[in-house]
Amino acid sequence: MIASALLLLVVLLGGGDGGASQTAEAYQVRKDISFNWIRDSRDVIRNQTAVLLRRDGYDAERLQVRTDDGYLLTVYRMLPRKSRLGVVLFHHGIRQSSDMWMFLGPKRSLAYQLYEAGYDVWFSNSRASPESDGHERLDRDSDHYWDFSFHEIGIEDLSALIDYVLAATDRKTLHFVGYSEAGSALLALLSELPGYNEKLASAELMAPPAFMQYGQFAWIARMVQPIRALFPWSVYYTRDALPTQICTLFRNECCLLFGQMSDRGMVNGTRAERSPGTTAPSNTGCFDLEDISLKQLEHYRQIIASGRFQQFDYGYAVNLHRYQQKSPPDYCLWDVTAPVALHYGNKDKTVDWRGVELLARKLPKVTELQKLLYKGFNHRDFYRNAKAQATVYANILKSIKRHTTVQ
Repeated sequence: MIASALLLLVVLLGGGDGGASQTAEAYQVRKDISFNWIRDSRDVIRNQTAVLLRRDGYDAERLQVRTDDGYLLTVYRMLPRKSRLGVVLFHHGIRQSSDMWMFLGPKRSLAYQLYEAGYDVWFSNSRASPESDGHERLDRDSDHYWDFSFHEIGIEDLSALIDYVLAATDRKTLHFVGYSEAGSALLALLSELPGYNEKLASAELMAPPAFMQYGQFAWIARMVQPIRALFPWSVYYTRDALPTQICTLFRNECCLLFGQMSDRGMVNGTRAERSPGTTAPSNTGCFDLEDISLKQLEHYRQIIASGRFQQFDYGYAVNLHRYQQKSPPDYCLWDVTAPVALHYGNKDKTVDWRGVELLARKLPKVTELQKLLYKGFNHRDFYRNAKAQATVYANILKSIKRHTTVQ
């Protein structure tokens, strides 16, 4: 253990730009190989969600939502066939896009079930999603484009998406369904901008990462903490820092710690299984670096190591400037007053069931809270396992119907 930590320190101090370079044909640029630069999107279908919807027999409209900080997000709306009961907004997890909600097909996917039940169904994409349209000024291959974590996805992306959908549908509230990182982002939004609680009829959060210190591989996050204290965060720090070098040394551990939060790199990934004309990724991609920001992973590493659901730790000096205190503040979970349902599995090694139950205790008593534990479910089972239809989705359908009012 000590030898591994020393080796890790040597690698970090040695740093280096990676030397080699890779051509990213999608953006017509050349960049050094490092964390935020390996983004060759030749195989990405930008309207993948619409492709899968059409294949499954549904029509959709592709729309663009601009955030206050200039990101151009993609949102899809399944074209209503009749008057709708209410609005449901689906949001994806880390290293994913809205196409994840089509994984189980027409009769099993939750989105299709809600549509057939009479709801107005929308799918949103964050700034990290390959289906979004970039930024009005920043190049997608630039350092500053990827300077965000789930905090910005919540405060900037989800706020803009919720406002857009409510305005487009002339509704006062909507139902939110989120998987994995979407839960972190929504909790950050409701904590920091509590006015958005009134815009949610209900929030159905599947495997929500908040208190992650109980995970099986939390030791990796804690091991890096003393080293991170020597090198405070910077948007330019990606050239010398953690992921490329560390995950070369500790490949299996990185795959276990971060790889479980998504499908990317899995042979059975969403696009590989359900997309026409695509091939399965190679086994070498269990920790590929597509469509993700180092800051996203670093923020999760911080909350794993600290055992707190807190804002991003920039280091002593920047924290004083941003937060007026030396350490990052906790998210104000007592301000989350929207009806929340927490769906979690007892076999989830990424979002351990004990962390979800701690989250439930941290939410205020005024919150209408449901806790639903699913035996045998791991992190991905909430959208990949066919058993979810009769268990998770049945409960979500009941919850949404119970919170549906005529507007």
